Amino acid sequence: MERFKNLLLVVNSGIKNPAALTCAFSLARSNGARLKIVDVVKETSSYQPILPSSAKNINLHDLIVQEKREHLEQMVRPFEKEGVDTSIRILTGIPFIEIIREVIRKDHDIVIVTPEGKSEFKDMLFGTTTMHLMRKCPSPVWAIKPSSDVPFPRILAAVDPGQNDMATLSLNRKILEMSSSLSVMQNSELHIIHVWDFLIRSVMIPKQTTDEMAEQVRTMRESWFEELLGKYAPDLPEKQVHLIKGEAGVQIPRLAKEKDIDLIVMGTVSRTGIPGLFIGNTAEKILYRVDCSVLAVKPDGFSSPVEVD
Repeated sequence: MERFKNLLLVVNSGIKNPAALTCAFSLARSNGARLKIVDVVKETSSYQPILPSSAKNINLHDLIVQEKREHLEQMVRPFEKEGVDTSIRILTGIPFIEIIREVIRKDHDIVIVTPEGKSEFKDMLFGTTTMHLMRKCPSPVWAIKPSSDVPFPRILAAVDPGQNDMATLSLNRKILEMSSSLSVMQNSELHIIHVWDFLIRSVMIPKQTTDEMAEQVRTMRESWFEELLGKYAPDLPEKQVHLIKGEAGVQIPRLAKEKDIDLIVMGTVSRTGIPGLFIGNTAEKILYRVDCSVLAVKPDGFSSPVEVD
């Protein structure tokens, strides 16, 4: 996967994820890329005035930054002989905002992050910071589950060839190029899925008519899917190609569980054009329901709502 030259690995010092670290160094090494490793310190200035008198000379922010830097240096040490151009930085502020600002300022072309774990209000893998990055970060975001196997034995690419607009075509190309490159690089089993549905339901329309219309939609989607596969995955075995009728937010997680998928490569941006909606409803449903790593891709021209100072 030679498209990535400037990687950003986000480390949460409270979460141990050797899979993310191993993956980041492997990707950087295979691409001859630079790798920056960052952690984020939340603002501590409000706590400084309430320090006890015996500790008034302590600078909380500096102490936390020093601790985090030493932690990152210790993490990187076993990889020093790999010849990767590596740097470390500690950011200060709201995590997802500072990460996105760093991506924009330094033109990072992928962000690798450790999901925060199961939310206290939803049984989901991806926490708040990860979801914000999925929605608003302009570069691809690769959320690597701490218990992931590296390399990833089974990869699932989720595409939607049923739209002819250039943004969707470009997004499908990115998804298939990334997933195919990863599967070759890691000798992984690649699966590709497209989920389609026919949503017209009315008691005023005879069932035979709706059945015939649904069959026409299936035939059309199958043709689009085959054309897409012919361009980007012509040699993929039939058993690894999945054209499924139903709701994508249900069928993609179901197949991922059935095939024991380790990584899903998918698009996350809605096509609706609604201002402020930076992730599609279908993509969000999938993220809530899967229990594996996810590489989320944005279409060309995506603009983050986060501004750089």
